[in-house]
Amino acid sequence: MAVSCEALVGLDELFDYKNQLMDDMLTNEQIIRLLSDDGKTLTAPENLVYTQVYPYEYVPDVVEHGQTFICCEVDIKDVIDKTFLVPVLYIWVFTHKSKVRLPGGGVRTDKLSSEITKIINGSRMYGLGELNLQSAKRFSPIGDYQGRILTFYAKDFNRLSPSNKKVPANRKHG
Repeated sequence: MAVSCEALVGLDELFDYKNQLMDDMLTNEQIIRLLSDDGKTLTAPENLVYTQVYPYEYVPDVVEHGQTFICCEVDIKDVIDKTFLVPVLYIWVFTHKSKVRLPGGGVRTDKLSSEITKIINGSRMYGLGELNLQSAKRFSPIGDYQGRILTFYAKDFNRLSPSNKKVPANRKHG
């Protein structure tokens, strides 16, 4: 990830990680194919954003027909010190029970989880060093839907040192 000095100030990870993940997933032909209703047709990736792929935690209220969804969210798990923090990337992969079984055999959410993990686990596009898979747990957001929640950890800058903030006038200098 090309990191500018401006990107290190604030909580830009919340924005940048999601955008990177959306790009990583929606440029992967296998993931796009697995999101389609029949598992074969390649749907235009731009049509999946905010319909089946969400950059926030999303659970459909009313489901007219069974679909497969991917959602992601970023939290800051820990602030280690003035220099580093620990962002956590959550990815929810879930599908309607009618879509669980793949036409060629296997479980759709397992295959999707595997494909997502292949493209981002160990990636250097998130934070400093490599993004690391922490867990892959079962997840059932609403009736008739099941899936997995993938959790990844990274390490990133907390803030620039020295910061560009002025020292208050009532503080001693030197």
